[in-house]
Amino acid sequence: MLLKRKGWGVNTSTPHDFNLVDDAQGLDTALRSHLPEFNLPLSSKSSQPIIVGKWYSPFMFISEGTLLLKDQVSISMYYKVTLEQNWEQIFACENNENQGNVVFVDEFLPRKVILVGGREVVDVKVDNGVMWFKSYNNEGIAISAGLSLLVFERMKWEQERVGWVDEENDKQVNVKREEKFGGMGRWRKFGCYMLVERFVVKRMDHSLVLSYQFNHINQIRSKWE
Repeated sequence: MLLKRKGWGVNTSTPHDFNLVDDAQGLDTALRSHLPEFNLPLSSKSSQPIIVGKWYSPFMFISEGTLLLKDQVSISMYYKVTLEQNWEQIFACENNENQGNVVFVDEFLPRKVILVGGREVVDVKVDNGVMWFKSYNNEGIAISAGLSLLVFERMKWEQERVGWVDEENDKQVNVKREEKFGGMGRWRKFGCYMLVERFVVKRMDHSLVLSYQFNHINQIRSKWE
């Protein structure tokens, strides 16, 4: 656009890509429902995450600690949000000769795990339409990040519609299972895994802002070796 008045002019242009180098197609429903391959060895605590959803969020829906708005915009006009899936080990044991063919699982698991800058969140509060998550870095300095309640509620809805259950007064779940070995011969190792889905928020330079993990107690699988 060209502006002119009394002999002066200003040329302006509006960028359209904002360094959005790839397409964010939203949720891949088919890939998500397929679930990750369950072929990891029992020596692995978790499977490699797969991305089943990808979005770009404008800066006004993501807050970063005490950053002024102008500083935040200069750092990241948009944020990349991905939804990951993987299996995480919740219990493992070895056959001690007297184990028999039955294994009992009795574990307490959190319904969700939230990290800011890779550090576990210690406090959550809502202020002026933003859900704030507070943590501490390696030097003991407080760090925080926030999600618009609109974004948070959409994340939560996306999880609840595939079986995740939220109980504010019951932040942990006691998983009790009796697993029986049905193979031939003698088993050596046993492992129990839970499906997790994790929203990961990154700046456009790929640095991590926060991750919000939902533990799907309704999706548990076991494996024998």
